[in-house]
Amino acid sequence: MHQGEQRDGAVTSLQAVDVDDLGRGTALLGCGGGGQVDHMLHALRTALAAAAVPVVPLDGALGSVVAVGLIGSTTVLEEKTPSGRELPDALAAVERWTGRRADAVVAAQIGGVTGPAAALTAVAAGLPLVDADLVGRATPRIDQLSLFVDPVPVTAAAVTSSGLRIVVDAPDPSDLETVWREAVSHSGGWAAFAIGPVDAGTLADRAVLGSVSRALRAGRAAAGARDVGTLAAAVGGRLVAHGRVLDVQRGGDAVAFVHGSMALQDLGSGAVVRVEAGSEWVHCLVDGEPVAATPSCIVVVDARSLRPVATDRARVGDELAVLVLPGAPWWRADPRRTERVSPRAFGIDADLVPEVAA
Repeated sequence: MHQGEQRDGAVTSLQAVDVDDLGRGTALLGCGGGGQVDHMLHALRTALAAAAVPVVPLDGALGSVVAVGLIGSTTVLEEKTPSGRELPDALAAVERWTGRRADAVVAAQIGGVTGPAAALTAVAAGLPLVDADLVGRATPRIDQLSLFVDPVPVTAAAVTSSGLRIVVDAPDPSDLETVWREAVSHSGGWAAFAIGPVDAGTLADRAVLGSVSRALRAGRAAAGARDVGTLAAAVGGRLVAHGRVLDVQRGGDAVAFVHGSMALQDLGSGAVVRVEAGSEWVHCLVDGEPVAATPSCIVVVDARSLRPVATDRARVGDELAVLVLPGAPWWRADPRRTERVSPRAFGIDADLVPEVAA
């Protein structure tokens, strides 16, 4: 048993030795989006060389929590890497504006670069990291965070790569989306953000619990996989297809920012599998029959390296595999929640697909 875990499997701390596994898990939960994790993992590994960061449950022992994340172009983020100050500065900005101190940090989304970025923020701020997030995977828009399914007034701050600070008192989360997207597009292409502080009791009913533990478990399991079949079984998912890419289409979309699709032919059955994409893989059909959709986690991996493949990096001729992992049950518990992350929320005219057990 890892020294940073309890016997029930919940993570109690993150150490430098955990970074690669965390990165593997958050990359899988990025579902083809969320950004490349490598640079953030290097920074986190360096930060954790001296000390571990505590990982705590979201319960009454916490007073207030700040959610942190990144907004904007993940492609630009790879080219214009963070200085390391953006996320802590965003956290400090909401604390100054509200006059409240944060007791802990939570990832706005566990998928992609934001998972390790939240851990890095916790280290920098000297705060614990909450074992939860506000999506359970990656999603492209601020208004899709679980915190905002029911109206809640928030204070939020964004810090761009050029140093611009934008604080918004927002009665409606769409205001955050509108203001920040416009500012970020003219100021460096991406920004770090912090939302809160939010009372832990309020957040407990609006968060996906156990996200850090899930990412770490998935990353450790994936490390021992030998092929796409064992990978799917190890991470608790199902293998939908393994084959060669026949066709890739991409375009712009005002709702999901990227819209496209990829078709591959399964090497075993000969079935044609099409995966529709927003900024993430969001809808999957086999011979025209829907088999998976958000909020389930559709993950495309390279069949040889088993590394997740981003929606903008699949190419005709690639040998890829499509896996489906269970999504966070939180989203399916209420129709108002489900509509925020159903295929139509990503600009795809398709119905929700029931979760299928692995």
